[in-house]
Amino acid sequence: MECETNFLIEKLQNPQEQRIGGWRFISGDYEGIPVVVSVTSVGMTNAAAATVLGIETYHPLAVINQGTAGGHDAALHRFDIVLGAETIDLSAWVSKRENKGADGRHIELRPTYYYDDGIEKQEVELKADSELLKVAAEEGKNYQAGKVVVGKISSSNNWNRQIDRIRFYNEKYGSSCEEMETHAAAHICKNYKVPFLGIRILSNTEVYNEDFAPATGLACQQYVLEVVKAYAKNKQIKTDA
Repeated sequence: MECETNFLIEKLQNPQEQRIGGWRFISGDYEGIPVVVSVTSVGMTNAAAATVLGIETYHPLAVINQGTAGGHDAALHRFDIVLGAETIDLSAWVSKRENKGADGRHIELRPTYYYDDGIEKQEVELKADSELLKVAAEEGKNYQAGKVVVGKISSSNNWNRQIDRIRFYNEKYGSSCEEMETHAAAHICKNYKVPFLGIRILSNTEVYNEDFAPATGLACQQYVLEVVKAYAKNKQIKTDA
């Protein structure tokens, strides 16, 4: 969404916009660091496709998927940020053979399939790059608008508002928040072996009846730019690159 990307784009120096297959990419420099902002639009398919195109076109050192999310963890409120140490696909599940209604407790998550040197592998949880996660967690100490936690990001093309279902996802799978893109981007990066981290800010949480706040998108972008600077410094990326 615009409220999740406009600030990033505005901060780029010498921006160059390119559309590939309808998806929008803006490349430029942020304080001397080469950065590409991918405006994926909403949903798992958009996120996966844009990530493939971005990797093939720009060959990034790392990928950060960032934006807003709805809260699952009762310890979190609006403006709190979740660093996705793991991501899961809440839309990939198999139900048990039961004859008693449609109880969500009778489902189990299915794995995500990816290739590693031509060998098909599968995992339910895709893990973030450890270096990116460490840098982002350290930078979280300077975040003032809320707290930054290391957690689990759940993705699917759903918007859950049922409190019982939200509690179920949190209690059974350890889900911190839900949104519609991160796991798909993580899946693509897994195949390409590109370091990846999902960063999501709570824009709303049904747990406390806190409605969507567009201003959270700005706060997340500001934090992400600090992570980008810290990661670039850690990787010793020259400012004249």
